[in-house]
Amino acid sequence: MPNRTFELSIFSLFDENLKPGPVSERNFGLYHADMTPVYDAGILTAPQEIVGTKVTPAPAPALAPAEDGRRRWCVPKPAADEVALQVNIDFVCGQGGIDCGAIRAGGSCYDPNNVQAHAAFAMNLYFQSNGQHEFDCDFGQTGVITTVDPSYKSCKFT
Repeated sequence: MPNRTFELSIFSLFDENLKPGPVSERNFGLYHADMTPVYDAGILTAPQEIVGTKVTPAPAPALAPAEDGRRRWCVPKPAADEVALQVNIDFVCGQGGIDCGAIRAGGSCYDPNNVQAHAAFAMNLYFQSNGQHEFDCDFGQTGVITTVDPSYKSCKFT
């Protein structure tokens, strides 16, 4: 709206992905935790100048192995509740840009067809996609980081 003023209410600057409740309740933020925009709201179209200082966004976190050089994966804790794990699957697979096709019928990670196996794949996919931060494997304290590759048969964990 060029040359027009309007009022704007912002519910939340950041997604509240660790908040309990449905996916829709946790995804009202304009930014992910790494400061990348969730939506193209048209407000980040050009660099802004503030008192003669150019604002440059922080670089996205690198997907790097652990400090000791070993790869890391996120998997469910062995005693994790199946209902909580299903919530994790629903959360991850409800995210835009995350492809859960491998755990759908006919996918390379569909078998074994159980919540624990599907949650392992989904939780790790989220962990890897978001920079391997420890908090991206919390999932309401149902996730744990491992250095043992959970891949099996044709199901390859990235």
